[in-house]
Amino acid sequence: MKTFTAALIQFQVADDPEANLRRIEEGLREAVAHGAKLVCGPELFLCPCTPGSISAHAATIPGALTGRLAELARRHSVYFVPGSIPERREGGKPYNTLVAFGPDGSLIGTYRKRHLFRVEIPGSFTHDERDYLSPGSEPARIIETPLARIGTSICYDLRFPEQTLRLALDGAEIIVAPSAFTKLTGQAHWHVLCRARAIETGCFLLAPDQAGTPPGGPARYGRSTIVGPWGEVLAVAGDGDDVITAELPAESLAEARARMRSLADRVQGDSVPEP
Repeated sequence: MKTFTAALIQFQVADDPEANLRRIEEGLREAVAHGAKLVCGPELFLCPCTPGSISAHAATIPGALTGRLAELARRHSVYFVPGSIPERREGGKPYNTLVAFGPDGSLIGTYRKRHLFRVEIPGSFTHDERDYLSPGSEPARIIETPLARIGTSICYDLRFPEQTLRLALDGAEIIVAPSAFTKLTGQAHWHVLCRARAIETGCFLLAPDQAGTPPGGPARYGRSTIVGPWGEVLAVAGDGDDVITAELPAESLAEARARMRSLADRVQGDSVPEP
């Protein structure tokens, strides 16, 4: 891994995909102006997380949408994980798919969200992504870059430690987790989950979140967070539109893993199933 600056883009998703793409580009420009070499955006940034919107705006990969995102990466010469987009699936509900681009505009990685969010809090909030999304069937993979080995996850995946642990055992140095955490669940669990996933893997954790209340709700938590491999919070956003940056020192990764050798010291015979 190299030492470099990473940035997270946080904003409130609108019901206009063009407005959301402009916001992503504005955030990207700001991040690059602050020296970022890797820039990440939130989960499902293109449109609200409602069944009708997801279905209407589902895109093919590769296709016109990924072509536009690739051009942004190329124009700004940056590694770019804009977040996740609804991916069209013939004969079925769309996937929720992370896309990543290299500074030459090449599509360098994808990941289809495997764990679909569902929650039932009597009197407060009920939601089930299975109503309008299909789960991915392939394990999360590592994106190889000259900066670092980047493990992939999306939002609700943060609640399944076997996924990030498997990525770390496979060599990940950074975990990206584009998210759209609700305010209700975020207040209770967001920072605990982000720090825990970094500590137990010895990885940097980049968790860009949505902000505000998108059309169709519910309110999002915001507070996008960058965590170091020792569990230290390196940067955190507020609850509104924001761009945050932090330097990721390569030596921090080595130091954290030398202090606490939890990856190496796992009991012989323990297994980590594919999540």
